[in-house]
Amino acid sequence: MSVRLEAGEGENLMHEVVMALPGARPPAPNLILVCFPNRSCPPPGEATTGFLVENVDAALERAPAAGATIDVPAMEVPKHGMRLAFILDPQGIGSNCFRS
Repeated sequence: MSVRLEAGEGENLMHEVVMALPGARPPAPNLILVCFPNRSCPPPGEATTGFLVENVDAALERAPAAGATIDVPAMEVPKHGMRLAFILDPQGIGSNCFRS
């Protein structure tokens, strides 16, 4: 199964492809590919991880205490019934947190 979605605008415009085994339900493993077409390319070898969380906003509230910064604020993606946000760890490595 794969789902394609688009969210955000301007520099935060994002194209995402979520791939999972047929019939899989969260928190089953899946693979998510993300592209920000209006940003410059990340450095070679950079990888982004994603985390399924119960509450995206609560995760963002805790992020600064762990040394992270919010890269893309929380947004709703109604077409796919999800809320997601992107953060950067203290070394600038990106990850996302989402709920579906």
